[in-house]
Amino acid sequence: MEGSGGYPPPSDSRKCYKCGEGGHFIRDCAEFWKAKALGRPFVPSLQPSAAGRTGRAAMGGALDSSMRRSRSANSGSERSATTDDTNTLMREYLVQMAEERRIRVEREAEEERRRTEEEARRIRENKRLRRLEERQKPEEERDARLLHIIRSEMCKDREEERERYEKKGKMAARSTGMTETVEEEKERLRRLIAPRTLGVADNFEDEELLTLRMLACKLGQAEKHKRGPDLPIGNSPPVVTPEEKPAGVMSDEARARIELLKTERVSEPTATSTPTKIDLSLKHILATCGPGGKEKFEKECFDFYDALTIEELKEACRQEKVAYGNRDLAIKRLIIRRAVVAYDPTVIPLPSSTPRVQTRSNKGVVLKEEAAHEQYDSEDSLSDDESE
Repeated sequence: MEGSGGYPPPSDSRKCYKCGEGGHFIRDCAEFWKAKALGRPFVPSLQPSAAGRTGRAAMGGALDSSMRRSRSANSGSERSATTDDTNTLMREYLVQMAEERRIRVEREAEEERRRTEEEARRIRENKRLRRLEERQKPEEERDARLLHIIRSEMCKDREEERERYEKKGKMAARSTGMTETVEEEKERLRRLIAPRTLGVADNFEDEELLTLRMLACKLGQAEKHKRGPDLPIGNSPPVVTPEEKPAGVMSDEARARIELLKTERVSEPTATSTPTKIDLSLKHILATCGPGGKEKFEKECFDFYDALTIEELKEACRQEKVAYGNRDLAIKRLIIRRAVVAYDPTVIPLPSSTPRVQTRSNKGVVLKEEAAHEQYDSEDSLSDDESE
């Protein structure tokens, strides 16, 4: 095939000295990179190479030179056109690669910037939530303390009101109180907290009281309107509405009754042996040492302190240096204090028949003889003398 001018297949030892890649020469560099960019197999050009480079024997001089000259002359224009196309394709490929690299760098920079912004935003949000939690924690603690104070004040007011009704005799049994849910209690406490924090608690209570009174009055009037006119029934006497009288004016019958009671009280001062609670005082309460004396003393003290008002009881606690707390606890503390003072062993006098203690005898023994024993001894001696 060498004589017929055929070309051998491309060798794997080919290497381009421009790009450093193997499998092609420098003249096929543009086509090689174009085929590689398009993903197609690269087919090198079939141009003859030099004898020394290909390792083939040299042909005859005249024939070889003529063939070479003719091939060079025929393919000169083709080689120049191929070179221009290769350069154009190479420039386009390089421009495309540069553009892709620039887009990739911009995209990576954008992703990095977005990631940095997201991290900074998350850090700022965490800091904001932490500051908000730190700011709300003291407020929650303050609300809890305020709620506890309000509950204790409400319990105290309820206890004082209950004691006031018990003192007046309007409430016979201890009220159990209505059970309410947590939401209802929260709503009620919010309604009480709002005006007290604004400093208008008294006005709020007065307005609520007036509103309730007006509502009760309207309900009473509506109930009256529902009823029909008062008409006589059967043989019953005619219905007469008593005329209205000015308030604060006593009738003659009431005055006569009062005078009669006054005269009876003056004429019979010793009619009642047991004084009432109002007439009791600490001067009438005596401490006795007999059986049941202490219980009687404590009962009389309880009757006395139970008859006092709240202000009088507080004054008694202040004089006795006792903490008030509530009414029952204050009365109990006052009774204990009075009993301790009244039954102090250092204050109670000893009985008249105290044992007599003699001095030391000759033998150094202390002799204790009571007066009763001496009396018994004297009686025994007298009986012995009479028997003799």
